[in-house]
Amino acid sequence: MDKNKAELERSLGISGAVALALGIVIGAGLLVLPGMAYRLTGTASIYAWIMDALLVIPLLVIFSWLGSKFPKADGIAGFVRQAFGDLGGTVTEVMLLGTFTLGIPAIAIGGGHYFAYAFGAGQVTALVSTLAILLIAGWFNYKGTRLSSTFQQWITYLLVFILVAVAIIGLLWGDPAQGGGVAPPSMWTHALPALALVFFAFTGFEMLSFTAEEYKNPRRDYPITVAISFVIIVGLYLALAWVTQTLLPQNHPDLATAPIAAILTSIFGGASGRIIAIVGVLIVIANVNGATWAASRLVFAASRNGLLPASWHLVDEKSHVPRQAVVATTLIFLGSACIYAIHWFSQETMLQLAGQNFFLLYVFSVLAYIRLVQHWAARLFGVASVLLCFFMMGTFGWGLLYPGALLLLGWIAVRMKKNRMTREEKEVPESPSTTL
Repeated sequence: MDKNKAELERSLGISGAVALALGIVIGAGLLVLPGMAYRLTGTASIYAWIMDALLVIPLLVIFSWLGSKFPKADGIAGFVRQAFGDLGGTVTEVMLLGTFTLGIPAIAIGGGHYFAYAFGAGQVTALVSTLAILLIAGWFNYKGTRLSSTFQQWITYLLVFILVAVAIIGLLWGDPAQGGGVAPPSMWTHALPALALVFFAFTGFEMLSFTAEEYKNPRRDYPITVAISFVIIVGLYLALAWVTQTLLPQNHPDLATAPIAAILTSIFGGASGRIIAIVGVLIVIANVNGATWAASRLVFAASRNGLLPASWHLVDEKSHVPRQAVVATTLIFLGSACIYAIHWFSQETMLQLAGQNFFLLYVFSVLAYIRLVQHWAARLFGVASVLLCFFMMGTFGWGLLYPGALLLLGWIAVRMKKNRMTREEKEVPESPSTTL
């Protein structure tokens, strides 16, 4: 294989893809968001999880169609580029880069907190652990897709099994008198402020789209992968959100940083909490590993499309991996974690901004679907999905300034790209005419 050939190996089947999907989606969403949402909206927080789960179903139906129809490494950006041209695709790439830059390091930060909780350590240990998680994920992805996929598959299935056990233990042996309980359904509107925050837990399917180019049979396997992983994920989320708010008080000191560990500590004592904290770190490593895989493919595709340095879309001859894109992605994530360390952003703010951005990217996908689909009934379904999305966007508030800035930056990038291409065309000397 030519080392400079910008093509990825087709090696993913359904089993590996489902493990990758679970590893990408499950992470900070499962480990910290149940506690954050409960602290924010009280006993009504469970309804935010239910509303987001229902809201994401039509989006995933559309996403599955797009992913099977256009299986390319640029994912959502490729869908939008197919529908609206280079302007739409480049703007979407910039928004994705800005979103990953906050969201994936925030997941690693959650793992750092769990590691510090396990050993009773402080913020320095949490930060060092965060950086270590990002470096481990970068190393696995640098070494090759086969190694990363094998690690992802075994660790994800094991951890999902453990987390199901945690939910069952909490439901059967926890003491409901310690928690706040569940508000009556009539109070569902109290959960609206947590919608954007909780939606981050349902992000990751859009990152899965960046791996579609590596499926053995994307038209068949991509929709099946999305459906299977969604059912597993929703079941876990609702069970653990329920256990969190029924077994922990709203003022628990570890509610926003290590709620799952705090649940087991309340049942079995401190040792069990430390064990589950280690499990939490492993979940985050798997999560960041999958997310780094997806994000590096976005960087690879953005380079191939001319937005990022050209060398970043080179594919290594032996590993079949865009190693320079992996290195660049890992360095960007490490930089974001360091910015968090100097208190420019809180983890909650990073998750909230990333969650709403991912939601807006789903909206972009729906608009692309409406443009690309042929049947009128499918277009009507897309329009109904967009209207449903507008309802949720009304809860975002000031946070919409961030994606607005990214959209502007994307537009500037497109203008600069066009100006550069125009200059290059003018610099090419005209071929001398031949006189007969």
